[in-house]
Amino acid sequence: MINDFQFTFKQLCGWMVKNGAVIFAFSIPLHMLCSSYALIIWSLFSIFYLLVGGYSSNEFINVFKKTKSIGFFIVLYVFLLFGLFSSENLIAGIEKVSITIPFVILPVLFWVNKKLLNVKLVLNAFFLGLVVSLVISAVCAIAVDNFLIPNFHLGLDSGTSYAQGGFNIFHHPSYFSMLVTIAMALLLFQFESISIAQWVRIAILVLCASLIFLISSKAGVLISIVLFLIKSVHVLLSKSRPFSKLLIIFTIVVPSIFLFQNKRVQNMVTDFNDILQQETPIHPTESTAMRWSIWEKAVLLILEKPIFGYGTGDANDELMNAYKQEPELLNEIIVRKYNAHNTFFQLWLMIGFTGPAFICIILLSVMNALKFNFFSTAMALIFFLNFLFESMLDRHAGVMIFTFFVCLIIVGKDSAFFQRKLAR
Repeated sequence: MINDFQFTFKQLCGWMVKNGAVIFAFSIPLHMLCSSYALIIWSLFSIFYLLVGGYSSNEFINVFKKTKSIGFFIVLYVFLLFGLFSSENLIAGIEKVSITIPFVILPVLFWVNKKLLNVKLVLNAFFLGLVVSLVISAVCAIAVDNFLIPNFHLGLDSGTSYAQGGFNIFHHPSYFSMLVTIAMALLLFQFESISIAQWVRIAILVLCASLIFLISSKAGVLISIVLFLIKSVHVLLSKSRPFSKLLIIFTIVVPSIFLFQNKRVQNMVTDFNDILQQETPIHPTESTAMRWSIWEKAVLLILEKPIFGYGTGDANDELMNAYKQEPELLNEIIVRKYNAHNTFFQLWLMIGFTGPAFICIILLSVMNALKFNFFSTAMALIFFLNFLFESMLDRHAGVMIFTFFVCLIIVGKDSAFFQRKLAR
């Protein structure tokens, strides 16, 4: 009886760890609580599977040697942990460290479960989760306020945000747009591995571009245009017939023009030109000008302590002190207690130059894993551009999304999904 129970329990654990990444991928587009619970369940059953002898130490060592670059996440976490020792604000530091715990958990899970990883199934689950999150959000919008699409103003109002429209109830606009652009990258560059009809792929891409437009995320719009530009290069270098190339490029150029008509993006270009032309600072009433003012203060602080930073818990306090030097100009930034709004600057302020250095190494590892092909380059650019505009790793959502997809690409680089010939 005991042996039968042990055998059944081992089977259950094996099934759970085999599908742990699938469940986690499905939960990512949903609320972060869902993905947190999925991560806990995946971790617990991996521990149980280890205890019942489900893992081989030799396999783990071999996987570790081939994919040790994801270990930089763990090293980054250790640096953040050491950053607590130079922090006076321990409460803020502990909060930052707790948010980045997936830097340790996810790499280990991918190392021990590499043999059980089905990349295609994982990404199908991600697509399904994205659809479910949109459906639930739409249903909630209908139930609450007769469908809130009119509140979006089709992205024409510079003050309109995705969160104001309530179209997605699970994520902040920046994180949701990052998920949508990841889906776009998969559809553009891994089409044959996903195996769907071309007209379906085009329809989904148009839907994704429309969502990005409605979200009015500047980073999302710029990334989408960059993805279409990369795809144009991809098509031109392919062996497709001239007519097919023209048709594909036309279907790419049109959404790009459509996306660039977003009022917030046009305002960003105008504000950026104004910032460059003015000798005196402008009042940061628009997000582009706000970011510029924040970045100016962040750079000045970085120059004072470029090597070790200010400590994991003290970076934001130092920023607040810098903001208060110009209280009239930076009033709104002070009231909202903004962080650096740039992942590289934020990490640099926290733990010194090693922070952004590790991020750059990780992004290079993503491209190198798939030999700098179009998809891996697109994924690295998605993260890089998002990190330029937001402190994406200051929230659990950003940490989860970044760590999961990087680990999936690097550990799953030899899978049939990534080894198949890319779409033309």
